[in-house]
Amino acid sequence: MTAKEYLQNTASRLTAADIDGVTTTLHFDFGGGADYSMIVADGKAEFAEGFIGTAECVVKADADDFVKIATGDMNPMMAMMMGKLKLSNPGAMMKYAKMLGLM
Repeated sequence: MTAKEYLQNTASRLTAADIDGVTTTLHFDFGGGADYSMIVADGKAEFAEGFIGTAECVVKADADDFVKIATGDMNPMMAMMMGKLKLSNPGAMMKYAKMLGLM
C-alpha cells in the first residue's frame, strides 16, 4: 500500500458518524511533488491531489515512513522524535489521529 492509497482509502471509509461535527483540512507533504489534501466538512471526507485550501495541520514525512506509521510498524511519537514525521500543528493532529487510523 502506498501513502496515497492509504489516504484515499481512509477518506472513502469515513462515515458521517465518524466525522460528525468535524470541519478541517489536512495537507500531507511526502516530498517529490507527492502533495495531498484531506478535506473534512459537512459529514464527508474528500481526498485530493495537491494542496487545496488552508490546512489546519501539515504532515511532512517520507511516504514509506508514513505507511509504516499508518500500519503500526513505526511508532508516531518515535518518528516525530527522530525527525521522520513533522507536524505543523501537533495538537490538531492529535484530534484527528484516530479518525485517520493513526492511533
